[in-house]
Amino acid sequence: MFLANMLLLVGLNPEVGHEQMAGLNFVHGIGQALYHKKLFHIDLNGQHGPKYDQDLVFGHGDLKSAFFLVDLLDRYKYDGPKHFDYKPMRTESDEGVWASASANMRTYLILQERAAAFRSDPRTKSAFDKSGVTELLQPTIANGESWRDIQNESFDVETAGKRGYHYEELDQLALEYLIGAF
Repeated sequence: MFLANMLLLVGLNPEVGHEQMAGLNFVHGIGQALYHKKLFHIDLNGQHGPKYDQDLVFGHGDLKSAFFLVDLLDRYKYDGPKHFDYKPMRTESDEGVWASASANMRTYLILQERAAAFRSDPRTKSAFDKSGVTELLQPTIANGESWRDIQNESFDVETAGKRGYHYEELDQLALEYLIGAF
C-alpha cells in the first residue's frame, strides 16, 4: 500500500526551454503528462531552438508552440502550479525587470484569449472534424478486446495515403488567431 501511495506522488515538472532544446515537441509531452494525470507543475518560458538554456519571456521563442500549450492547459483545465522560469535581459534596469515579469503574465493571458476564440470558431470546429483529430480520442481496441482480436484486421495503406488530413487548414487558422488576422 505504501508503494501504491508513493506512485501517486510521482509527477513531472517540465520546462518549455529544456524540452525545446532537446528538439522535442513540448505540447505533445504535456498532453501525455495531462492524460496520465502526472503534470504536477510546469515551468513556462521561451526558447529559440537547440541553443544554450535561454530562459526567455514566455512566448518570446516559439510563439505557435506557446499558443498550443496554453490551449492544451485550458482544455484540460490544468489548475496546478505555473511558474515563469525566465531571466530578464541583462541590460534591464529594475523597472525593466518588473516589465519582463509582467510580459510573461500578459502574454499568457493574451494567448489564453486567442486560443479560446480559435476553439470557438466554427471554421476551427469544421477543420477538426475534417482532419479526424477527434478520432484520436477513440481507443484502438474496444473494452474486452485484446491485440489477438484485431491482429488479422486489414488496413488499406493506399486509401489512407490518399486521405487529406486538413492539418494545414488548422495550422493557418491558429496562425491567423495569433496575429489577429481573422
